[in-house]
Amino acid sequence: MTNVAPFSYRDLQAVIGYAAAHLPADISIVGVSTDSRTLTDGNVFIALRGERFDGHDHVDRVLREGNASCAVVSEDYLHHAAADLRPRLIGVPDTLRALGSFAWWHRRRFGIPVIAIAGAAGKTSTKELTAAVVSQAFRVLKTEANYNNQVGTPLTLLQLAAEHQAAVIEIGTNEPGEIELLSAMVQPTHGLITNIGKEHLEKLIDLDGVEREETALFDYLNDHDGLAFVNADDERLRTYERKVGRTITFGLDHDADIRIGVTFDASLLPVVHIIKDTFTFRARLATPGIAAARNAACAIAIGWSLQMSADEVRVGLESYDPPASHGYARMSVERMGGLTILNDTYNANPESMRVALDTLGRYPGTRRLAVLGDMRELGDASEDEHMAILGEAASHADAVIVTGDEFRRAVERLDAPHVLWCATHSGCVEQIRSLAGTEAIILVKGSRGMTMEKVIALLHE
Repeated sequence: MTNVAPFSYRDLQAVIGYAAAHLPADISIVGVSTDSRTLTDGNVFIALRGERFDGHDHVDRVLREGNASCAVVSEDYLHHAAADLRPRLIGVPDTLRALGSFAWWHRRRFGIPVIAIAGAAGKTSTKELTAAVVSQAFRVLKTEANYNNQVGTPLTLLQLAAEHQAAVIEIGTNEPGEIELLSAMVQPTHGLITNIGKEHLEKLIDLDGVEREETALFDYLNDHDGLAFVNADDERLRTYERKVGRTITFGLDHDADIRIGVTFDASLLPVVHIIKDTFTFRARLATPGIAAARNAACAIAIGWSLQMSADEVRVGLESYDPPASHGYARMSVERMGGLTILNDTYNANPESMRVALDTLGRYPGTRRLAVLGDMRELGDASEDEHMAILGEAASHADAVIVTGDEFRRAVERLDAPHVLWCATHSGCVEQIRSLAGTEAIILVKGSRGMTMEKVIALLHE
């Protein structure tokens, strides 16, 4: 992700402080980069450190080749840097935080609606559908893919330009405090939490911890007179209608400011409808399942709050065509002879597993198989959560095939003869071919690390 965000000497004092005081007073930065491969003239290069890389390895080259105006480095690197490079180096305690500071400062230049989307599951799909709707009336910047962390979010914000009239920004979390940090960086005017579910329990511990973490977005909105979109169908979130100053409620199953109805066609594509004075329409979605309808409720509520017309919102919903899957995907329907594959292999946690299994159960067909891989990052709750999912799967599928160590332990503890555990992806395929017959609906899902898309690839062979 490249950008041309400008920063003057005065801007640098506001972003970095005294550490940038030695730079030339006439310095003019155009763009912030963390990737030495895409660096362009005038960029400031920020050297980030990760588990498998260190941007500091490239600082000497990018400065000597003349691409970068200056570089932001760690204080320990600065102390050992070559003397001739030090005038162009800015030493900071944490280069990742410095990247966020650049984005925070740049975001302050734009007085436009900025919509932040958080939640345990469905963030990316909701962000994409919301951006499709909002773009019918505004020129929109959106988070690309799922770049929702402390690197992707600031790089997205730095792409804001005069052409943009609104932004839809996805923010995610892996540990306590991340949503609070990203909310402060994004400075949203509007915010939506899709749901509260069991995610990243290794660090968030339990549902109370997830709720505290995700609702930091609502805390920010409440403190800054922002507008919070409250999911009335979520037992934990619906209480925030009374806790946040400005809210719009939405949902399918409970009374709400924006309550939509939903029916399904023969292919389980949702038809959503709403009757609210002149804001009345029906829209057919291109993504199957109940999750798509819930995502639509989010997008409709946001469109309504921005005073978009019913036609604009309808066109946005119907025009959104999820990208064709190549490998892993989010609830993509693939045909393979008489088999219908529900490819939901992008990722998994207990909440998204339940939604996917609900979609499998609703999908028209005579035989249904659930092929599931482990859910990662559940900490001490992992065994119980995998056992619970086995119970859910049995109620929605005629046969359940699982793989991964966590599901193996759950199967052994549950003593479930109706569940087949396989050690490998190829083992899963053998069981599918044995059980599916000539026609079946097959859900394939698991955490990203389980690479369950390999099951589908093997089925194609």
